Parts: sequence; C-alpha cells; structure tokens
Amino acid sequence: LWHACSKMFWRAVVAEFLAMSLFIFISIGSALGYNFPVVGNRTATATQDNVKVSLAFGIAIATMAQSVGHISGAHLNPAVTLGLLLSCQISLLKAFMYIIAQCLGAVVATAILSGVTSSLPNNSLGLNAVTRCLWRCDCGQSFH
Repeated sequence: LWHACSKMFWRAVVAEFLAMSLFIFISIGSALGYNFPVVGNRTATATQDNVKVSLAFGIAIATMAQSVGHISGAHLNPAVTLGLLLSCQISLLKAFMYIIAQCLGAVVATAILSGVTSSLPNNSLGLNAVTRCLWRCDCGQSFH
C-alpha cells in the first residue's frame, strides 16, 4: 500500500490512461474511415481499406508500447493486467488502478470519437452488425 503514495505509481497509472486513450482514438478512428469514407480517399478496393485499418492498429499499439513501456510496463489491456496479477507479477492495488485507468481511457477516447463523428449519418463508431439481408441467399456476405 505504500507505493500508492509514490509519484512513480501515479505516473504509471496516468501513462496507462493516456496510452489507452490514444490507442483507442487512433485505431477506432481509422476503422471509422472504412464505414464513413473520406471524400478525398481514392482507395480502389475494400481490401486496401482493411490493410490501412490493420496497419493503424499495429502501428498504434507498437507506438504506445514503446512510449509508455518504460513507465508502466505498457499493459494497454485489462486482460494483460489481469494475467500479470494472476501470475503474481504486479500487486492487487496496481492491477486495480491500471484496469480502472485503461477502462476510463477507452471510454474517454470513445466519447471524443463520438463527439467528433456525431454529425455523420449512421454513426455506429465502427460497430459490426448483421445485415438486413442475412436470410436471403443473394447477399453474398452477412456482416458489414
């Protein structure tokens, strides 16, 4: 409990919050471009858009891991934090605070994205859903 009062502990918690916020903002923001194409986007196929989104996710997580790895360990995922807790590599207090920071970071980033894209039609923040023509045989694909 003594480390909860240290500057390094709170610096690590804030680093997890900021890294998760930036990761969600960059990665989900890139996925929104797939559902809401930019007017100047000259992409020929949806496959190229998938590659762009995949690269955005990969580069964002790598950048965040390099940026905060030396501060907090760059968990960037409550599941990773839980795994480290269960393997006794971090304390219960640190795990709890990291998970709270990561979840709050994701909520804040999603709220910012929601505000930025609120004027777009059919704004679903990249949510995958079953299409209306799932039960017809002429659709070709069931998810969009």
